[in-house]
Formats: sequence, C-alpha cells, structure tokens
Amino acid sequence: MTAIRDGEIGLTGRGILSRPDGATISYNRLEGKNPGVVFLHGYRSDMSGGKALALEELCRARGQAFLRFDAFGHGESSGDVFDGTIGRWAADAVAVIEALTSGPQILVGSSMGGWVATLAALDLRARVAGLVGIAAALDFTEDLIWADLDLDQRRTLLETGEITLSDDESGDGAEPHWRFRRALIDDGRNYLLLRDFINLYCPVRLIHGQRDSDVPWRTSLHFAEMLASDEVEICLVKDGDHRLSRPEDLDRLCRTVDDLLNRAGD
Repeated sequence: MTAIRDGEIGLTGRGILSRPDGATISYNRLEGKNPGVVFLHGYRSDMSGGKALALEELCRARGQAFLRFDAFGHGESSGDVFDGTIGRWAADAVAVIEALTSGPQILVGSSMGGWVATLAALDLRARVAGLVGIAAALDFTEDLIWADLDLDQRRTLLETGEITLSDDESGDGAEPHWRFRRALIDDGRNYLLLRDFINLYCPVRLIHGQRDSDVPWRTSLHFAEMLASDEVEICLVKDGDHRLSRPEDLDRLCRTVDDLLNRAGD
C-alpha cells in the first residue's frame, strides 16, 4: 500500500493524519467515485472490524470512494480511550472527512460511531448524501452510563473524577471492565441530540437488533422521531444483538448502503 501524507486526496492505502495537538489518526482510504462512504466504528472497537471491511469490499466492487479510520485512543491511532470525549471524537471525525474526502459522502456509524457520525453530519450537512446508523448510541454517556449509576457511584465519579464498573454480562467474576472519566459524562452533555429537533434532511437508515443488550432498540425509534428528514427508514432485527456482525447482518448493511448509493447516483 502506498504511504499517504497528510492532506493528499486521490490515493489508496493506509495513512496517518496529524492533529494540531500532536495526536495522530490512522486511516485507510480507497480511491473511487462519489458519493464516497465513510465508516465510523464504535466505542472500544476499531476500523478493522467486519462491518468496515464488508463496506470496503462493497465500495471496491462498485468503484466508490471509501474511508475508515481509528478514533482517538482506538486501534492504531494515538491516545488512550480513557482520555477520549464525544467532542474530541466528533471534531476528529470532521477533520478526517474534510482532509481526506471530497464531494458528497454517506456516513455510516456503528454504536458510538452513530452518535459521532450524526454530529459530523450536522457540521458538514451540505456534503452529506446519507446517514446510516447501526445500533446508533446517541446520548449514551447520559442515558446509558450516568442514568444507570446509583447515588454512591455518582458520588464516586463526581468526587474522584472516574469510575470503574463491572461487566455484568460476563457472569464469571472477572475483573471490572469499564472505566470512565467524569470528563466523558460532562463533555457528552454538550452534544446530546435526543432532547431536541435534529436538523438533518438527508436520507437516514437505522438498523437495530432487538436483542441488543447495550443500546436499547427504542433509541433508534427516538432518533427517527427527532430527525427533520422525512426520508428515514428503520430496520429492526428481531434476533439481532448489538454488534450485528453475522453474515446476514453484513449483507443487510451492504444492501442498505448500496441502495443509498444508487439513490444518490440517480
């Protein structure tokens, strides 16, 4: 693969984008026609997951441009996920899209990436040809972390600046798994979207498993309700989990993005 320097558009391969504070964002880009597709992964995931690679193959077969990248603190990008915030991840996403793509783009976000993709779409709305959310975890810092803490846990978080929670799904007495900073919660409150009208008019497709134990599937219903766009479709997968990475799930995702690309090309 060709090494790509900051700001070069029109090349295919892996590269590093430098941020003003010295952080580096690792990405992989596929040259092709527009609209391009940009994939944004979830919390504690990376750009090498099954959904990202399936979409890359779809775009390669169609000759579409494609971009995937590791968020700050994830994968091969610099930093520690513990130090990440929604504002940081959203600003980095906008910077990556602005520096490494041109023309209209379809943003595809998984879990936390769905929230970040929506924030990026609001910032870049003139260039967004479509938005796809896969178990989109909008407002999860408030609704799925803070709301689930009891009074003692909230006191610990506020007084010490961090908290470590056990992974309830493990059931094996494992060491605590989830560690969060107060800054993640405080910063997240600046980017909550489900409390008000979401001023996006592009086509939106939301896919959510009804056996998702991490992000309730009704979050996608609420998301759709708050969107300004009338071109919103929701696909509920009755036996689908949070990851939606089974072969049939990947096929469904690719069909969804393929349809949006066809519509955008008409």
